[in-house]
Order: sequence, then structure tokens, then C-alpha cells
Amino acid sequence: MQTPDPRPPGIEGSRGLSPEQLQARAVARGRREAMRRRAHRIRRAVAGSTAALFAAAFLGVYVQLASGHDPALDSAAKKSSTAAVSSAGSKSAESAKRSATEKAAAEAAGAESSSSEAAPESSSESSSSSESSSSAEAESSPSAVTTSHS
Repeated sequence: MQTPDPRPPGIEGSRGLSPEQLQARAVARGRREAMRRRAHRIRRAVAGSTAALFAAAFLGVYVQLASGHDPALDSAAKKSSTAAVSSAGSKSAESAKRSATEKAAAEAAGAESSSSEAAPESSSESSSSSESSSSAEAESSPSAVTTSHS
């Protein structure tokens, strides 16, 4: 018994085809292969470009973080430094008022004193009070913002 042919009637391989039809099939087969190669080449190019772009972006972020310029910490530092500066500004204003009051008191005490020995003492007191106020200002104003990592 013969098994039935799974192909529809009229398509029987190369039997019964004219040379032009065989050539047309060969041309079609070549075009299909060319389209497959072109699609494969385009897919490879897209995949390679995507990988290169990702690697460049990752490298840029890695170098930025490794050099200590974390954008997330930078924005948090700006917020905290703004808060620190405003609180330091109020502290320095208070210390400036206090030092001005102490200086005025020291000058008044120096003016009332008539002896020449008392004047150097009052000037040394005023310089020491201005030094203590400037050191208090230096301690209260942050020169660098520090952040803690959790």
C-alpha cells in the first residue's frame, strides 16, 4: 500500500517544473536566506549597541560613585547643609551679639581705669574674648558636611 503524499496536489518537488520555475524557486530561496542573514545581522548590531551603551552608562555611574561624588548623597548634603548653615547662622549671630556685648563691657572697664597697667589687661581681655568668640564661631559653622551611612 502506498502512503498518501502530504503535499497538496500540484507541488511535487522538482518533478514537472519548467527550468524557469526552478530558477524562480532558487532565486526565492536565495532571497529568503539573504533576509534571514540581514535580520540576524541587525539583531546582532542592536544587541551589541545595547550592551555597549549599558556598559558605558554603568561605567560612568561606577566612576562617579568611586570618586566620591554620589548624587543621592549630594542632594541630601545640600539639604542638610542648608539647614546647618541656617542653624549655624543663628548661632553665630547669637555669639556675635555676645562678643559685642563683652567687648563693649571690656572697653568701658578699660576707659574707666586710669592706670596704664589696667589698659593692657583690658585690651588682652578684649582680644581673648574676641578669640574665644571667633573660635566658637569656627566650631559652630561647619566647614564640611558629614553624612552617616546606614
